[in-house]
Amino acid sequence: MGFLTTAYGIIQWMEGNERTKIINVIVKKRGKSLTAYIFPRWTRLPINYVRHFNDPDKTIKPGSSEMAGFVITVDRDVYEFSTFENVWEALDYVSSTHEDLKPLYEELSKEIDTSPEEFNTSFKGLEEVIDRLWRKGIENGFIKKECLEGIESKVFKGGLIEVQYNPLRKTIVSKSKVEKRKKGEEVCPYCIKEEGREDIPWNGYILSANPYPYYDHHLVIVNRKHIYQYIDLPALKVMAEFVLNAPHYFCVYNGPPGTSILTHMHFQAGIYNFPVEKAKKEVLNEEEGLRVSRIIDFPTRAVVVEKRVEN
Repeated sequence: MGFLTTAYGIIQWMEGNERTKIINVIVKKRGKSLTAYIFPRWTRLPINYVRHFNDPDKTIKPGSSEMAGFVITVDRDVYEFSTFENVWEALDYVSSTHEDLKPLYEELSKEIDTSPEEFNTSFKGLEEVIDRLWRKGIENGFIKKECLEGIESKVFKGGLIEVQYNPLRKTIVSKSKVEKRKKGEEVCPYCIKEEGREDIPWNGYILSANPYPYYDHHLVIVNRKHIYQYIDLPALKVMAEFVLNAPHYFCVYNGPPGTSILTHMHFQAGIYNFPVEKAKKEVLNEEEGLRVSRIIDFPTRAVVVEKRVEN
């Protein structure tokens, strides 16, 4: 039943529209459900933060985590400014509107693809391999465990928004670094052997620990080739197969533009329950174990594709 073709069809529709062309994707497996959250944006930076600070580095920079309600801040004053009202306004502003997505909702309400598909679930012990990778990174100091210790956070509206103050992330997030990465002026960290980093081959990709983690067991899943960031049907299948073989994890794709390494195709993964998972959903269509919904009463818009799968 077409989880992949349905999700990719949604992404293709979004990529073809100016108001929805920036796309973030989260794939998870929980219980008997394989789920994709697809977040469209029309712009990168929230106008209320830009106006308040007048500094391109003093803002929140929405990626998959932020679009899912988990906001990372690296400056104390940005954290303090991030009240419920300001965060909601910021995420609402960058997100495509329900009006932008109305033609897609209508299309999905008429028909969804329930064709058969197969996934490779033969990667036995993947979670144990990742756990060893993570422990080794902590032990040799490659992973800055301080990023996960003593972190300040605040939660709003019953958990629909979480804001975290994580100043150690400041070392890798800045406008100048993003510009250098876009121009190829900064050495790609995925193509060099960083001291203390361990790389594990998996499914045509390389698994490495993120040295500045947002969440527990924060990984980078890097394409073996140095190719530009993109998402297509095979890429979605990699995301799905990762969570099917490591069901306690999520897998995310951050589409350009963004603050990540855009010149090298990669995903991120980790262990975390995002606020969007608590959001209300309105079902658009359901057939043969495949359900498509839209998120409502949430600061961002998302289309959700869920497929019932066997354990």
